[in-house]
Formats: sequence, C-alpha cells, structure tokens
Amino acid sequence: MQFRKLELLPTLFFIASFVVLCALGTWQLQRLAWKESIIAASEARRHLPILAGLPEDTGDLVYRKAALTGRFLYDHTIHLIGRQQGMNVGYYMVTPFALDDDGRVILVNRGFSPLGKETKPAGLVTVSGVFRPLRQKRYFAPENVPEKNIWTYEDLDKIGEMVGQRPLPLVLEVIGQQEKNVFPIPDDGKIIFQNNHLGYAITWFALAVTSVVMFGAYYRKK
Repeated sequence: MQFRKLELLPTLFFIASFVVLCALGTWQLQRLAWKESIIAASEARRHLPILAGLPEDTGDLVYRKAALTGRFLYDHTIHLIGRQQGMNVGYYMVTPFALDDDGRVILVNRGFSPLGKETKPAGLVTVSGVFRPLRQKRYFAPENVPEKNIWTYEDLDKIGEMVGQRPLPLVLEVIGQQEKNVFPIPDDGKIIFQNNHLGYAITWFALAVTSVVMFGAYYRKK
C-alpha cells in the first residue's frame, strides 16, 4: 500500500482533531471516575444512622438522612422552579428552618406545591429528610427574580439578607408519602445519578480512530 506526499494543512488539521478527540475521551473517563466516587459515597452515607442534630462541620453531610427539630420561617419561603408533578402548576417550597438547639438556619425543601395550597405546620416541628447539595447557577439558566419570588437556584447570600442570617450550605429535602390533595408533595427519597460518561468516552475515542482511518484513506494512492 502506497501513500502520496503529506500536505501541511490537512495534516495539521488531522493532528489537532486527533489530539482534541483523545483529550475529550480522557476527560470523560476522569468524569466517570469522579461520578462513580460520588455514587459510592452516597450509597455509604444512606446507611449511616439518622442525624438528630447537626455537627459544627457540615461538609460531609450530603446524602445523609436527618430528623431535625426547629421552626419554619414561612415569611421567607422561596419558590424554586422544578419538575412539574401531575397536572398541578407550582413550585418547590424551600423554607428557611431555624434549628431549635443552636439557632442555625438551614434550607428545607418541603416539596412541590401550587401557590397558596401548601400546609404550614406552626410552632416547633421535626422534619425528616435527606441532605442534598445546593443547586448551582447554570450559564444558560434564567436568573433568580427575588422581587417576584421566582428562583432557579438557592442564592445563600440573597436569602441570608432576607432572613438576617446566612443559611448553612446544604438543603434538607423532606421525604414522605404523597397524600391526595395534600401539599407540598414530599420527595420519595430516591437518589438518581445520570452517569453516561463511559458512553461519551467511547464515542470520542471512536471518532479519534475514525479520523485516523479517514486520514489514511485521503492519502492512499489509488
């Protein structure tokens, strides 16, 4: 099999494409390892004892279960945009919760509810749920509109201004059974991770191999 003389621009284009495709495949393998470590950590934390209070350091509490006692600050509830449930139009009701033991404030996602239909237990209550990470601001997501109480992510600085105290950097999502015509609708407690990184890595490496084949076919003498 013979090949004709290489040309500068096509060769440079091939080399650049090959390097980029291999880099993307390697990046996806790194993302795969990162995601698998998160899944393993969440599975381990799910089987730990339920927390009845919060330690000083809350850095390793994500995906732990807890039953916390305190009081809801309903006047500062934020309406968080999320997946619609059933035929009802509404928001996730995220309410600051002042802990009874030390006065710290944590955000509690009480679940999905149409506006004005959620129940509001008064006084000292105990809420059970699982800790979730805060939503991060995404590049293409709409901005929060606090004046209309429409939020796409939990802005702790802004919420802290309303409450008078910056909440802790995590959210307790209430877990429970859905009851007909009772709102908010609590979370079911399932933790689902999207993990398509292996498929993406295979795709990028396959494209890199394809580029080699095409490069050889381009320069092969007929």
